[in-house]
Amino acid sequence: MNTGQRIAELRKSRGMSQGHLAKALNVSTSAVGMWETGKRGLKEDTALQIAEYFNVTTDFLLGRENSSKKYFESNDIADKNDNVKLIASHIDDDVTEEDMEDILKYIELIKKSKK
Repeated sequence: MNTGQRIAELRKSRGMSQGHLAKALNVSTSAVGMWETGKRGLKEDTALQIAEYFNVTTDFLLGRENSSKKYFESNDIADKNDNVKLIASHIDDDVTEEDMEDILKYIELIKKSKK
């Protein structure tokens, strides 16, 4: 998985569009799209900003390590609870029942892919 794919995965894991991420990082939507497709590389300060925003290491973001202990694969129960709270905090009143079903299917897909 390359850097752009990791950015897209992180963004999608939060249920964000490219536009939402662009706004959060104060960049253009096209910049996010180009990062994700590999058409534009990341400057060091941008990589740091993205890693901080998603609470991952720059090594994870740049593909130097396979998992981010800070976000995806924490072995600490408290960290796992924090991740659950983070995910739950992004589910608000405008999430439809169909959206919720999609979210639950996605979680199951991730679980199955790790087996």
